[in-house]
Amino acid sequence: MKRLDKCFGAIVIFMPMKKGERRATRRRIIELGPEALPNRKWVDAGKLRTKRATTITQTTVIRAPVEHCFELVARQLEETPDWDPTIIWVNPISSRHVRVGSMSRVTFSLDGAKEEAVAMVRSFRPNRAILWTSNHSSQLQEEWQLQPEPHGTVVTVTLGYNPGGWLLGRLADKILKRNKIERAVSEMLKRLKAAAENQQ
Repeated sequence: MKRLDKCFGAIVIFMPMKKGERRATRRRIIELGPEALPNRKWVDAGKLRTKRATTITQTTVIRAPVEHCFELVARQLEETPDWDPTIIWVNPISSRHVRVGSMSRVTFSLDGAKEEAVAMVRSFRPNRAILWTSNHSSQLQEEWQLQPEPHGTVVTVTLGYNPGGWLLGRLADKILKRNKIERAVSEMLKRLKAAAENQQ
């Protein structure tokens, strides 16, 4: 049976030998594209393991047009955003602008721990919503929803992740890590609001 292992920008396929052969496993490198992405370790939209998942949802009102707010959010995986403290480096894999299937290598910082992962856009509705998931060890994902209103835009972000470890580790996460991430999400929305309102 074939086994797919992730690499940055490629998939390594390990081909088993016939019974009794002792040669080293052969490797074949193929290009990584959205259509070739293995499902292993990737979170389908809205399908975090609900028993273990932690989600944080916050909303703010930005006094800027919905198109301007969405442009800032959509570029989050194209270039490192000044307004998002959880993303410290971005390198797009996809050559086109953000769309469903776009991928980027991203270095995340959650609770002070840095980890590089690949993020993929799973849902994209221009000027309304965008959802990306990642192969981060905690299955990090963000969902953004934007709603125009007469004096600006209502922006809602939901950050979801799966805390690792056993019961005691997850309990500690609920008490300690969640509070830090909630503060990071709050700071992210404040910075996004300032960036959107100052660039008009």
